[in-house]
Amino acid sequence: MKTQFQYKLLKEIDLDDHFFDSLRQDYDGFDAWYRRKADEGRQAFVLYRDQRLQAFIFIKSEINQLIDDVEPPIAPCRLLKVGTLKIEAHQTKLGERALKIIFDQALSYRFEKIYLTTFPKHKQLIQLLEAYGFQMYGRKNDEVVLIKMMNSSRGDIKLDYPRFSLDRRAFLLSVKPEYHTRLFPDSILNNEQAHSKELIQDCSHTNSIRKVYISWNKEVTTLKRGDLLAIYRMSDLQAPAHYRSVVTSICTVTSVLEKSHWHSCEDFLKDVYPYSVFSKEELTHFFGRQNFYVIHMLYNCALPGRVTRKSLIEEAGMDGQLRWGFLPLANEQFKYILSKGNVSKGFIID
Repeated sequence: MKTQFQYKLLKEIDLDDHFFDSLRQDYDGFDAWYRRKADEGRQAFVLYRDQRLQAFIFIKSEINQLIDDVEPPIAPCRLLKVGTLKIEAHQTKLGERALKIIFDQALSYRFEKIYLTTFPKHKQLIQLLEAYGFQMYGRKNDEVVLIKMMNSSRGDIKLDYPRFSLDRRAFLLSVKPEYHTRLFPDSILNNEQAHSKELIQDCSHTNSIRKVYISWNKEVTTLKRGDLLAIYRMSDLQAPAHYRSVVTSICTVTSVLEKSHWHSCEDFLKDVYPYSVFSKEELTHFFGRQNFYVIHMLYNCALPGRVTRKSLIEEAGMDGQLRWGFLPLANEQFKYILSKGNVSKGFIID
């Protein structure tokens, strides 16, 4: 059964769950704080696996408030505080999914900064946060304070994630519907009017940040780190392709590797399986076939609005006579996709 985050009232979450034991040990009065927030009707993002709590994210806005319980103080701004973030140990992909929720919320509601506090002993969490752009800021008693700036760029696609620069090459990458559903399950195709905030709350958190796509098209080897991909879901043949083939998502390329990069199937599985939607049996089958190419990418955002093949031809000037497996996009065509897809300007680095 696929696991996904849920947004639940605190009073609906069992505080006696052993998941919270470490938080009780780290923070005096944790239970009292939790019950107080539950009485206020507050909610949190949680994930269960086999009916066991695996992740808990509690966030709150602190808008135009001076944060003076940390050193140095944080000046008033649109600030998103991650009050509690706990992921069961050794769950790297789950940690990335949690970060995606936090980033999506920050961009959806136009927060300028995100901050949290944690104890130095949580080295794996700190490493994950720093990998995606959080920086050490200061202290709060025995805890360190980390901040991510949402309105500035550090010139690195991972540190700037989920934001991306338009000063990059862009391409259209087609994905068959049966693979698209598994790779991008949060891309809603049957509701053109879905509001971005609803999209985030309802389903974007089912996805991880890193994606792996396997292609047999040699042309993808022209891709370079930092190139942008408009993910194009091919028609499922239930209606004319003009309406059923749509751009659904934006990704950023981190690397492209050929089959020859791996000396054995075991090495291939070790590298690709943790970030792929495919089973080990499927990947083993792929490895036994002819040469292929593995695109590693960061999943930046889903498009709240539908961008159909029809609109791409009639309004963006794309050639309908070409085969749309993998195509370069002119800068204006990519901008059209972002605009037509109602992508929040917060995702774009000026």
